[in-house]
Amino acid sequence: MTYHLQSFQKWILGSVALSLLAGTIMACQNQPPIVVSSPTSVSSTQNVYRNDRLRFEFRYPEKDFVVDPLTKSPPTEADAIATVEVWTKEHYQKLKAGAYEGGTEYPANVQVAVYQNPKKLDLQNWVQQNDRFAAPQQFKTTTIVGQTGIAFQSSGLYEHEHIAFQSDDEITLITLSKTGHGNNDATYRTAFDQIIRTFQRI
Repeated sequence: MTYHLQSFQKWILGSVALSLLAGTIMACQNQPPIVVSSPTSVSSTQNVYRNDRLRFEFRYPEKDFVVDPLTKSPPTEADAIATVEVWTKEHYQKLKAGAYEGGTEYPANVQVAVYQNPKKLDLQNWVQQNDRFAAPQQFKTTTIVGQTGIAFQSSGLYEHEHIAFQSDDEITLITLSKTGHGNNDATYRTAFDQIIRTFQRI
């Protein structure tokens, strides 16, 4: 009788231990997986503009700006390959609504333009021989995309700050147009500065 009682107790203890083990295993299996996210240096408020034809890309503040998806080649500039225009969302909405039609001047903005340079002139000579730049001045050497370029200013309907650099027989020009009043200049400078910092050849 004692033997059967001891056997029964061992069976009960074994069953309890087995149940506890099974419960522990199931609890572990029901834990959600741990996901490790890779850090990123790109803010979620920024976007990337990429143009395979012009072979470049840059980042811009997506929250406040729009890159016009239509590149332009001004008919008055025979050596212009294309111009990419960056607008505040407010200006772009007005532009699409026709607010600047009928001769109204477009607001100052940021442009990235690519020009042919078949004579392979150095940057400063190319600028000085080009009629599109009125009174170019304050030439300074700068570095962009890991190569030497120039920064300079010019006048016209607006005041302009330019960064120019060349590759092969092309010249890329990044321009900030300034009105000299209101908050427009400071707003567009945020896009101008970010484009310069993040511009890459592809």
